[in-house]
Amino acid sequence: MKKNARTSARTETPATAKATVRRRHRGVTTDMDILDSAERLFAKYGYDSVSTKQLAAETGVTIGALYHHFPSKEALYNAVTERAFAKHSILPDDLFAADDSKEKKLSRLIAWFIANLAADETFGQLLQRELLDARAVNGDGLIRKYFSKPTTRFKTLLGELLPNANLDAAFATTLALCIGFANLKGVYIMAPGARQLLDSPDNIADYATRLLLGGLH
Repeated sequence: MKKNARTSARTETPATAKATVRRRHRGVTTDMDILDSAERLFAKYGYDSVSTKQLAAETGVTIGALYHHFPSKEALYNAVTERAFAKHSILPDDLFAADDSKEKKLSRLIAWFIANLAADETFGQLLQRELLDARAVNGDGLIRKYFSKPTTRFKTLLGELLPNANLDAAFATTLALCIGFANLKGVYIMAPGARQLLDSPDNIADYATRLLLGGLH
């Protein structure tokens, strides 16, 4: 018996040891536990760089138990992204005031999107990965499914404000500005004068709206 105990101790890795502690501490593992852990890993490293072994260790379950909850890594990734996108794609009912101009509505919509990216870094990373290189397991289905209403709002406002513009190009430019301004913090090293101008979602949105409608001045 002692020999078996020593063998077990020698073969247990730091990852499995931590997983054992988490299992004992948390008790029964739920789908939500697995989704929370998987979301952090997928957002940080991407789908292809995360193994099933890592997912199980991060959650504190065996690989067999992981498959009991989700039949494959693809199914787990789909569940992670679907949950994140569903949570962050709902437009608030009071986003626009009744007397807002079209320019102000566009600015508020941009600020809402940037605030979403800034408030939940994990969601922001997941969305950017999908926009940069949509997974074959998802295609563009989840983005279309959950962001169809915000996309329609963006394109409607852009069409009203820029009637001669290519709406797809204008919308793509809007997303690029939002994601760039929300994430490229290192650019302030080279352009310190922009820091105060772009120090909040509302200020970024105002600047991005002026840039979209009037160009650089």
